[in-house]
Amino acid sequence: GVRYFEVDAGGALAGLRGKTAVHLTDLHIEEMGAREARVLEVVGDIGPDMIFLTGDYIPWVGDAGPAIDFLARLRAPDGVWAVMGDYDYSDGRQSCLFCHAPGSGAPTQAHGVRFLRNAAERVALGDGEIYVGGVDGDAFQAFDGWREFLEGDADTAAILLSHSPLVFDDLDGERSVLVLAGDTHGGQIPLPGWLWGLLGYEKNARYNAGWFERGKSRMYVSRGLGTSHLRLRLLRRPEVVVIAFR
Repeated sequence: GVRYFEVDAGGALAGLRGKTAVHLTDLHIEEMGAREARVLEVVGDIGPDMIFLTGDYIPWVGDAGPAIDFLARLRAPDGVWAVMGDYDYSDGRQSCLFCHAPGSGAPTQAHGVRFLRNAAERVALGDGEIYVGGVDGDAFQAFDGWREFLEGDADTAAILLSHSPLVFDDLDGERSVLVLAGDTHGGQIPLPGWLWGLLGYEKNARYNAGWFERGKSRMYVSRGLGTSHLRLRLLRRPEVVVIAFR
C-alpha cells in the first residue's frame, strides 16, 4: 500500500516546504518481477521531488543485479539517496557493485542513486539547502560526518537515513532532524514489544513501525516492501511511504 503523511515544514524544515519525498526500504529483490514493476509504477505516478532508500535491496547472499536494475529506474529531480543494509553486505563482492563498477574502484554508472556510506552532504534546493546524511550498515557506530551533521546550521533541514532505527538512540533531541529508517519490517506479524525483546529483536521491541519523537528529532520507521526469514505478513502490510512537506 501507499502511506501518505503531511509534515509541517516550519522552522528548520522550511527549506523543504512544497516538496514531496518517497521513502522505500527492505525490498529484498530477487528478480525484476510484477511487485517491482508495480512499485516503480507507483513511484512514477507520485512523481516525488526526492527519493530516500534505507537498505536491504537483496535477499541474504542474493544476486545484486536485479536490485541494481531497480535502482537504475528511480528518478527524482532533486535527487535519490540511499544507505546500505546488513543484507546488502551479506556477500562482499556483490555489495561492491552498488557503488563501484565491476572490477574497478570507479563509481558505478549503472544507476544514479547517491549512496551515503557514513557520510553527510549539503544539497542545494532552489534558494535553500538541506543536509542529507547516511549511516552505513546496521548503524551501531557514529559516521565520519556525524558531528558536522548534528552541529550544522540549526536553520537548515536535516534528513538522516539509517537502515536500523536504533540510530535514534544516538540523538538527544537538540537538533531538528528527520530520521528515515527500516529494518524491522513492522514485525511482519503482530507481537507485543516485550516478546520481541525476549526474542532478541530490540529494534522491533522499541521501534517496530511508525512515527517516533525525541525533542526536536523525529523518526519514521517504515514496514518496508519485502520479507525476511518467512515469506509472511499478517496485519503488517508492505508500504511505499510518501511525505509531503507543507
